[in-house]
Amino acid sequence: MNIPIKANNIFLPLLVLSVVVLLCACDSPTTAPNPPEEPLGPPDRIDIVYFQQGKPCHCIAVVGETIQAITVVYFSEQLASGKLTLQMIDLDKKENAAIAKKYNAAPFSLFINEIREDSEHIVAVPEIWLPTGGGTDNLEEFLKNKIEKSLSGEL
Repeated sequence: MNIPIKANNIFLPLLVLSVVVLLCACDSPTTAPNPPEEPLGPPDRIDIVYFQQGKPCHCIAVVGETIQAITVVYFSEQLASGKLTLQMIDLDKKENAAIAKKYNAAPFSLFINEIREDSEHIVAVPEIWLPTGGGTDNLEEFLKNKIEKSLSGEL
C-alpha cells in the first residue's frame, strides 16, 4: 500500500502527540498515605432502612421479610432501647419522597445509617442481592454480621 508523503507528514506527528498524551495521562503522582483514622467508636444510633415498592414477587418479598426477622430476632434489645431502628419505606407513597431522595434510593435497596451526634454516615448494602453476600442461603448471616459491625462502630 502506497501512502502519499503528504499523509505521512500529518500522520506521524499526530501519532507521536497521541502517544505522549496517553503516557502523560497514565502518569499518576504518588502521594503520601493518609494517616490511619482513629476509630469513631459505636454510633449513637443505627437506622436500618429498606425501600420497597408495589407488591414484590415472592423472591424479592423474602428479602424484606428476612430483614425484618433478623432485626427483631437478633436485635430486640437494641430496638427496644432505640439504639437500632428499622424503617420499611414504601416508595409508592408520595410522603416518602424526601427520605427516598436523602438516601438516593431505588426500589428494594437497603441502607445502614450510622448516626453520631449531628452527623450521619449512610452505607448502601447492595450485597443483599449478590449470591456471595445475600442470596437466600447467606442473607441472614450476612445481615446479622453487617448490623453487628455497624453497632460496634466497625462498618
